[in-house]
Amino acid sequence: MTFKRQTILSPLQENLARPAHVLQILVGPRQVGKTTAIHQFLENWPEPKVYATADQLTPPNTQWLAETWRQARKQTGGMPLLVIDEIQKVSRWSEAVKMLHDEDVRERRRLRVILLGSSALLLQHGMRESLAGRFQLIECPHWSYSECRGAFGWELDQFLFYGGYPGAVPFIDDFNAWKDYVQNSLLETVIGRDIPAVQRIDHPALFRQTLGLACQHPAQVISLQKMMGQLQDRGSINTLANYLELIAGAFLVEPVRKFSSRAIRVRTSSPKLIARNNALVTALRGLPFAETVKDRDFYGRLVENAVGAALINAGESVFYWCDRNKEVDFIVQRGKTILAIEITAGAGHRTPGLGTFLHRYPEAKAVRIGGARADLSVAQFFDHGI
Repeated sequence: MTFKRQTILSPLQENLARPAHVLQILVGPRQVGKTTAIHQFLENWPEPKVYATADQLTPPNTQWLAETWRQARKQTGGMPLLVIDEIQKVSRWSEAVKMLHDEDVRERRRLRVILLGSSALLLQHGMRESLAGRFQLIECPHWSYSECRGAFGWELDQFLFYGGYPGAVPFIDDFNAWKDYVQNSLLETVIGRDIPAVQRIDHPALFRQTLGLACQHPAQVISLQKMMGQLQDRGSINTLANYLELIAGAFLVEPVRKFSSRAIRVRTSSPKLIARNNALVTALRGLPFAETVKDRDFYGRLVENAVGAALINAGESVFYWCDRNKEVDFIVQRGKTILAIEITAGAGHRTPGLGTFLHRYPEAKAVRIGGARADLSVAQFFDHGI
């Protein structure tokens, strides 16, 4: 039986059950089950439906989009449903969608529309401006530990190493095949096709090196100047910062900023690099499972990165904090609530700065994950969050 991701299906069912005539836009990384979930949803949709994808060798244009939309309008009976996958591949898609959707509203058509995209870049290409007030956004995150355990029967160590791309699961018994799948079928598609399709890349070699370097430093604070020094192809700091932004927009690596009460310090701080899925780290590192879990220092780094990724994937506002040699792994801000998270895993841990941070921000609450004095074990965190 195919696993059903309720993180996608439940909000979709709830939204389409409401009378409001708004677009449903699903956004998330490649290969996390958006298309599978949509086909599961369509199987149970009792009304007429049309599915189309813009993921084609030659990207379709707005004429294709309009014709597909018209075909859906011709469906008779009930409440027809139109689904368009990889919508960001259509040039000037948002303006066309606005026109077609507004026509449907004026004519009081009952057609409902779901759009899927595999890049947050589409948010920067007209959705917020052209479609303001016309859509509901459903974020489709990377797979969680509980989902991987339920779908694949994984233990925690397997999740920390393999990360949870469902398409790669059949290859985990052959590390080289699994690594090649992640690198070639997944990463290469994103950095070689998806991102260049919506954003011009003037220095492709530098762009690839930036992603590789970011994945080599999971859960580490690294300045852009230091990154520039480790890259073979040189570019400007602005180019590097832009490439990190594009990589983050594709849900690959998130540059987490330093926590500060002053916004300008947050924006100018050196980023702490969090791979949104541990598979990106382990596949590019190239060492198999058994060898990796024996390296307790690196294992600790995987745990910290996975905790950070889980917080980001859950939509939390995540920062880190440091002052000289004192560091707090993650700061989560929920309105006026501040959570200071310290993670202890692996053979050792950096000089903790939790006490210093709590003295400076007495309103903050400490959350210790892993270790003898933990509030939560690592497994408890991945099961229940904070």
